[in-house]
Amino acid sequence: MNIALKGTSPATMVAGILVLSRARSFGQRVKVEIVGDPGDIGIVEGPAILHSAPLASCGVGREYGSGALVVVPGPARSPLAVSLTADGRSDWFYVDRSGEGVHPATKAFVRYRRDPRSAVRAQVRVFLHAADVLGFAPEPAVLDLLFGAPVPPLTRIALALRAGRALSGERGAPVTAYLGNEFDEEAGVSLASTLSRLAPALRVEVEAFVRAAEEIATADGDRAWVDGLSELGAHLSLLPPQSMLPPLSPAADAVAFGLGRALGATQGNAQAQAGLLETYRFLGGKFTDSAPWPVELPSDPPPADGLGRWSWFCSHVSVAAEQADRLWRNLVDPPM
Repeated sequence: MNIALKGTSPATMVAGILVLSRARSFGQRVKVEIVGDPGDIGIVEGPAILHSAPLASCGVGREYGSGALVVVPGPARSPLAVSLTADGRSDWFYVDRSGEGVHPATKAFVRYRRDPRSAVRAQVRVFLHAADVLGFAPEPAVLDLLFGAPVPPLTRIALALRAGRALSGERGAPVTAYLGNEFDEEAGVSLASTLSRLAPALRVEVEAFVRAAEEIATADGDRAWVDGLSELGAHLSLLPPQSMLPPLSPAADAVAFGLGRALGATQGNAQAQAGLLETYRFLGGKFTDSAPWPVELPSDPPPADGLGRWSWFCSHVSVAAEQADRLWRNLVDPPM
């Protein structure tokens, strides 16, 4: 059985890999050829982390025991590209790997940790104590998730706790354990209403923390830190006492849990398309200049920016996975 695919994009190699893999599983002899030059395929570079069963099954960024988690290595100081969506087709963003932070609020906190002012040092100590109680490691990458992930604020909190606890190895206290009385809908959302939700033992300390944060923001002319925390606090105050944060999707949970692995991934092939090419050739796939009746697959060029390229790459992978199922059915049960 022979099949030819046309298009210089990741889609052709993914479809070819999946068909060849399935043929091996069923003991079938299938010849797959791609019409095109492998040198024309767009370069997609790490570091990156996502959850993609098709990509992991093609041998890209997969480690033993990691399921569909895909970790592509890259330079140590390059920001880590992250997608929390299934198969990485959208909503890509960056988190830090250099210790400086990507989100403005994270950058502010990193500056505060080096600031000699006593009021700023006190602010840092209070936040680090809170992180210790909740059991999460306040690494810049985790704070970038907390402040900058493209998901609702409560989901960002759940995401950062999952990632930070995976890094620290601690369980920590539930973040909603310190909420007291019910939210007062008539009072609305405000700093006063947020503080009123806290257990009395914490309220005075948090009020002092917020007051100091406002003074620092005024003195520095930078409200990123205080505004970021205020947004999260306001959404937390809407939750009932002893309630739960929103559950994470399987993709988001896998990415959060595997974040530590991605932060340290500097060795190996940093080009995702090169991993596809290696697997395709290993399974016996070939390239050719021409073939009769090739199957057309997407071949649009990649965007110029890094995050756009990852979205483009993963969209092609998903389309190819769907196409591979149809190709296999046509091979084993040709239409009459």
